[in-house]
Amino acid sequence: MRPDDESAAAVRDAFSLLGHEIRLEILLALLEDWHAVYTEPRSYAELMDAVGMRDSGKFNYHLDKLRGVYVREVEDGYVPTAAVTALYRAVLAHRPAEGAAGRTPSEPSPIDSECPQCGAGAVLRYERGFVTVACPDCEAWPGFTYPFPTNGFAGRSADAVARETARRARFHVGLARTGQCPFCAGTTTVDPRLESEAGDDIVEITCDTCTFLVGVDPLSALLRDGRVAAALTDVGIDLERPDWELPAPTTRVESRDPARFALAVEGDAGTATIVVDDSLAVSSVDIDR
Repeated sequence: MRPDDESAAAVRDAFSLLGHEIRLEILLALLEDWHAVYTEPRSYAELMDAVGMRDSGKFNYHLDKLRGVYVREVEDGYVPTAAVTALYRAVLAHRPAEGAAGRTPSEPSPIDSECPQCGAGAVLRYERGFVTVACPDCEAWPGFTYPFPTNGFAGRSADAVARETARRARFHVGLARTGQCPFCAGTTTVDPRLESEAGDDIVEITCDTCTFLVGVDPLSALLRDGRVAAALTDVGIDLERPDWELPAPTTRVESRDPARFALAVEGDAGTATIVVDDSLAVSSVDIDR
């Protein structure tokens, strides 16, 4: 998604505020003892002392630049805003920390999973901040890919990273399907493309504000729905398995006006049929044993 002029200007302004060492020191001082909404304010004098400045005029100039966006003035002093804490977490998650190159795979790593198309052993790759699970032997399976912070590789094997990336994606997609972007909390648009001539049905979910965009199979988009999860478990489908190891649903059009689609998912103990509308809201769930 290309940002509009207003969004681009807001991003430039936000980044420009951080372009000075003194402002960064002020923010780091405020984040030292952060406890969400319960963070104790730091007084002007305490904050100035923590930054190590003696020139009050210069200090006040930089503090003023941060007020409103990254710093909030309250009755007893100053506190960091949610905006700066979110930025701080993102930096820690994706920082090029010492030893990170050794934790992330430079070559494809075999994992304990199979290609759903040809049965070959799947591999995990990590490129540009994205974990990709793919088949090294065929091109019939498009694979699975989702962003995963470098920090997530610490203490985890390739199998664990694949599993945790799948869990992370399922959680984010489940929230986005119900209308909330998992990153900026903006509204989302769900575009189910369930009448593909090629048979590769997909659901595309985009944020109306930020760059969040996912394309998933229809079943993956529904796994966080309680009724769907219960029905799939009842027919013998293990939801602890990653999405690419779950059975592919058979899709049929129930009606066109209003648009309704039925997804039939076959498990060892029966078939679960999930009926959704054109926003992928679940209308009904039935089990046929």
